[in-house]
Amino acid sequence: MSLPAPLKRVLLGIAPMSFWLQFKTELHFFMVRLRYSSLIRRFSQTQNALVNFGAGPRGRSDWINVDGCEAENVNCIWDCRYRLPLPEACARGVFTEHFLEHLDYQLDAPAFLKECLRIMKVGAVIRIIVPDAQAFLKAYTAPGWDEMIKLRLTGGDRKDIGYGLLYETKMQVVNVVFRQFDEHKYAYDFETLRALLVSAGFEDVKRTEFGVSRLPELAIDMKWRARESLYVEAVKS
Repeated sequence: MSLPAPLKRVLLGIAPMSFWLQFKTELHFFMVRLRYSSLIRRFSQTQNALVNFGAGPRGRSDWINVDGCEAENVNCIWDCRYRLPLPEACARGVFTEHFLEHLDYQLDAPAFLKECLRIMKVGAVIRIIVPDAQAFLKAYTAPGWDEMIKLRLTGGDRKDIGYGLLYETKMQVVNVVFRQFDEHKYAYDFETLRALLVSAGFEDVKRTEFGVSRLPELAIDMKWRARESLYVEAVKS
């Protein structure tokens, strides 16, 4: 947070910088939520849509691309911790890649998945991709670095392919993957994600893999994340 030095000293006398960074984020999302009524009107006639939550710069021109910030092809800027500005049964497919782990597991993730269920048609598919916590824990407990390198790192210099960080220990890798500078809220294995989906009302929860979907249009996965990811699909029946 770039602030004049006197103001920064005053703020740090009230609360640590981590608080003010979070405050800045929440203020942004408060302003985003003020757009709810206009988004409801914009998407009120939506039918048979494909929706990408946490689309970032990878939004597709013929999809509803939802993200908390502006990016190319993002046409729905929204805070997904709240009721979605989309009508019931408007989507035939929902995709989210490396987004669910950013939501609180106890409160926000269940609410988000129930909202996904609400906007999905009967028979629609949801495809969720998250970091594979089980794979990273196995790599952590395996001898040496080979298994960890297979998941996320380049070879000899132990460099992170996503952030360019250099790691001295495997626990540093685990912390970046599981916490990502306090952005990640929960780590998932298949069993835990399946239980969350079933609790939200989804059925036929199955583990799949990179590029393989029961609704082929949803197979828009990022190739560079394939090594580290857990791929799960479910349906609304």
